[in-house]
Amino acid sequence: MTNHEPGQANQTKPFAPASILPDPTRKKQSPLLWLGLGGAALFLCILIVLVGSIFVFRRNGDSTPTRPAALNATPTQLAVIPSPTAISPDPIKSGGTTPTQTSASTVAPTPTETASFGAICFQPVTADGETLGCTTTFPTDVIEVHAIFDYTGLTPNKDTWTRIWYHNSQEVLNVEEPWTGDRSGQFDYNLNTSDGNPLSPGTWELELYANGELQTYGAFVVELAETPTPNTPPTPTPVPLARYKLAFTKWDGAKHSIWLANLDGTAQQFLLDFAASPTWSPDGSQLAFFGEQGIDHQPTTAGGTDGIWKMNADGSAPTQLLPEGTAHTVTWSPDGAIIGFDAARGSPERRVYFINPDGAPQPFEALGEHPSFSPDGRQIVVKVCRPECGLWIENPDDAEPRRLTTEGSDGLPVWSPNGRKIAFSRNVDGNVDVYTINPDGSGLKRLTTAEGNDSVPAWTPDSRQLVFRSTRNGVWQIFVMNADGSNQRMILDNVGASDEWAFDRMSVK
Repeated sequence: MTNHEPGQANQTKPFAPASILPDPTRKKQSPLLWLGLGGAALFLCILIVLVGSIFVFRRNGDSTPTRPAALNATPTQLAVIPSPTAISPDPIKSGGTTPTQTSASTVAPTPTETASFGAICFQPVTADGETLGCTTTFPTDVIEVHAIFDYTGLTPNKDTWTRIWYHNSQEVLNVEEPWTGDRSGQFDYNLNTSDGNPLSPGTWELELYANGELQTYGAFVVELAETPTPNTPPTPTPVPLARYKLAFTKWDGAKHSIWLANLDGTAQQFLLDFAASPTWSPDGSQLAFFGEQGIDHQPTTAGGTDGIWKMNADGSAPTQLLPEGTAHTVTWSPDGAIIGFDAARGSPERRVYFINPDGAPQPFEALGEHPSFSPDGRQIVVKVCRPECGLWIENPDDAEPRRLTTEGSDGLPVWSPNGRKIAFSRNVDGNVDVYTINPDGSGLKRLTTAEGNDSVPAWTPDSRQLVFRSTRNGVWQIFVMNADGSNQRMILDNVGASDEWAFDRMSVK
């Protein structure tokens, strides 16, 4: 065979080598051969596709999204699961363009958690202070309702929430506010009446919205009180006054003494002479009081002088905490951490001082007299002139004073345990009466109108009743009335009071 060099003309081969000549015996097998080769190629393509799919599947399996933290919560955590009734906003706004397809190399943004409220648990509180479990049918004496629900996905000061109450299908409250809580958790929202009376019977409904979208709904029914038959006189509801203990003073013209009694007037018990202005400790185990001159003449109090004292609830173990002869009003903070009293130390201007229950002094004080703590203990209400006279609310360190009333005769204030009212005494034309006012200065109301002096009010722990002293019958007596001034009745007779009524302050536990 001749090789061709560049530039040479092709020479026609006279014959082909025998190795490449067509084989007459193989001509009929050619179609089968091509068919076999095509099948092998097809099988190879399918195999490549299957291997590629498995590879892609394994890659996707490695990028499983993280399980939401709420679903991993332990039983001791508040596991906040979005309510199934929550409405998610449409990510495509009306009039917008159709979103373009995201390329494989683009990282998808993390989805924003939708604001959501869970199902509502309604817990009613009855007039005697009992909190019932979650229910939808309430007795007639319910005065407050706690609507408890889980929430999630809320951004403080960005999202808004709205609550709408209906009573018998009529809207009675509609409030929209910025959300100021945490991003997720559990919320306790309550409904109550401003006058402390039970909720009206009928159907109550609550709608909760987040950013204008309805998230959850709940309802309950307050039962209608049974109407007595015409021939049967209605049975008056008994007032559970006997369960409260009243600490009070008696004045015999020479000295004060501290006594206890049930709030229905039964079981009077003498505790200690030369003692006044008693105030219960929050747990009811002790009384703080003012020990006046002569207290050390008693065998049980030897070694002490007049000043601030405390003793056990049965009158035992009286102990002097601080010698202070100019003190009179004594009050114990709601958390039991400090005892406040007013005194005139070296000047006619009275100030409020504070000590620990062991007698150690606190480093702050405030201008005023007749102090009473707010339920959270962060503020006190006092009688003071700054120079305008009246009742003022201020911090225990004298910061942020705010005038509450404008009458100079106002005094002996006491803050209700629920924080909604402040009761006090006011002298108008020589007649002293008991008034109440809201802590923001609104809602001034006169509760007593009888001739004589009605003064020195004290709240019951449930904030539904007030105890006060009165001379309407010609002698000092102790009365009790509802928080709105109704149902005034005498419970203790002949309980003398001195000219300085601050010593005659009372306390109920």
